[in-house]
Amino acid sequence: MNYLLPAQTLLDLCDQQLNAARAWAGGVDTAELRVSVISIAEARSAIDGVTSGQVRARLDANLSALLSQIEADSEERLVFDDQHATVWRALLNDQTLQGLGANDRQVYATAMHEGLTVVEEANAHTAALQGLGVSIHVL
Repeated sequence: MNYLLPAQTLLDLCDQQLNAARAWAGGVDTAELRVSVISIAEARSAIDGVTSGQVRARLDANLSALLSQIEADSEERLVFDDQHATVWRALLNDQTLQGLGANDRQVYATAMHEGLTVVEEANAHTAALQGLGVSIHVL
């Protein structure tokens, strides 16, 4: 099984504190992990907003190392193309997902199109997304 990591899961994996994402990842081969460019951008933006320079530098270094390891092991790059966009447009128009941002919908569309399982904590849209066929591993 291959997994798609949204921004919050990436951030949790970069944290030094034990958390659900880190506990889960301990038993997963990095070759099974995929990352969307949307997730990378959102994670980097969140890190840029950290006020402590020391913490920001540590998180940035951890994220860069994690992304390098995933890229080296996965041998596949995720590209958001027209086929992904077709799934994304369908999610944009789905009324059960009101309040879910367009960037998040792109991540879920990528997971659906690529047959990946999104790894994240449960949220208000988890059941609706699963009902639409998004595979989600709830931390």
